[in-house]
Amino acid sequence: MQLVRENEALKFKRSNPLFIVAAKEFKDCLRSRWLQTACCLFALLAAAVIFGAGALGGEFRWQALPQLFNSLLTLSVFLVPLLALLLSFDAVVGEAEAGTLLLLLTYPLSRSQWLAGKLMGQGGALLLALLLGFGLPLGLLPLLAQEYRSVELPAALALLLASAWLLGLVFMLLGYWISMQVKQKAQALALLMLLWLLLVLLYDLALLVLAVVADNLGQESLQWLMLLNPASVFRLLNQSFLGLVIGGPTWPWLLGILFGWLLLLSWLCRYSFQRRPL
Repeated sequence: MQLVRENEALKFKRSNPLFIVAAKEFKDCLRSRWLQTACCLFALLAAAVIFGAGALGGEFRWQALPQLFNSLLTLSVFLVPLLALLLSFDAVVGEAEAGTLLLLLTYPLSRSQWLAGKLMGQGGALLLALLLGFGLPLGLLPLLAQEYRSVELPAALALLLASAWLLGLVFMLLGYWISMQVKQKAQALALLMLLWLLLVLLYDLALLVLAVVADNLGQESLQWLMLLNPASVFRLLNQSFLGLVIGGPTWPWLLGILFGWLLLLSWLCRYSFQRRPL
């Protein structure tokens, strides 16, 4: 047994530990069929939005590109954070409960490398699910409809997929951070579902109520309040690119804010994990 552990430790030294952890996490997503399920779910719902919305009036008509992507935005802002949280809620507490976290950190592997590798592996699985689930149905649109044969479609699709992935990584890091603060997986799942409810469902509703109650709260002030929520930033970013929002921050600036959320939460997770007792 000791010889096996020494051989495994030597393998870690010769290879990049970060990529070893990332490959393990990606393979775990494949074994659990999470990747296949997520791809099928994205593809099914994307097809429902594309074809179902066109038939709402009783006669099938292709939607204009901004309206089509706005419908996909609504789908993405609900689904991507939820899947990211379900993937990451037991990232730390689950490993600690099983005793594998302590075992892994006995190898020549730093906590920062383990955390970064886990994010790379699970983030890679999420990216592949988005590319296959959303990218494939939308990529076929120019073959199905003359209305979508424009240079605007690839740009809008690329921004949607990239920003949805960034949003998923942000919520994945939120899942990691909550997973570091609790002692049981059930606690982490309950807290993260509450967080998803607040950020994805109730936050925009609260802003709408605030805008109605406060007569002097203009559209620009409302947009700035939306920047405090990464899910709202994602929605505003894509709507700004499609021209559905007039005024306020431009889409490159909003993309930078989403990156800022990612960097902030990466630092917070690393800081918390370094100080977490095993």
